[in-house]
Amino acid sequence: MAVTNIGDGASGRRRSLDAEINLVPFIDLLSMCICFLLMTAVWSQLNSIQVKQSTGTEGLATSKKSLDLEVKFLSSTQVSLVVKNSGKQIRSIQVSGAGAPEFLKSLDTEIRSLQGAVSAQGEIQAVMLTPKAGVDYGSLVSVMDTFRKNKLVNLGVVPVSPTAGI
Repeated sequence: MAVTNIGDGASGRRRSLDAEINLVPFIDLLSMCICFLLMTAVWSQLNSIQVKQSTGTEGLATSKKSLDLEVKFLSSTQVSLVVKNSGKQIRSIQVSGAGAPEFLKSLDTEIRSLQGAVSAQGEIQAVMLTPKAGVDYGSLVSVMDTFRKNKLVNLGVVPVSPTAGI
């Protein structure tokens, strides 16, 4: 507790007034703010995904033939995969599932078979995801995780306006 002395008790006219300020609530509030700051800093680091820029000034420069994979969301559990070489379409497939786990499992299988099928023409270097306006963020991140699991790390998300009907 902090004690302050108000007034002059030596003159005799006024008696001293001591006011006590309880510092315990202030210390509790300060410690809770520090705990909240530390917890949010930890969670913001755990929920981040490291992605690289696949096109533009910091794009990937390789001597191999590089193929691009365009992923267009038709719904939360249905995507269209299009492999392109220098803008020309090489292969196109659609992947769908009844629920999220089944969809992600079939997407994982199709990515592996697609990588094997186009290996003669080159290697898939960049993946561009185009979500539909109604696709939720969790589905987008799950699909990105599936690509990262298959060692496709150059991911990009093409922004779509909410009124666009892709």
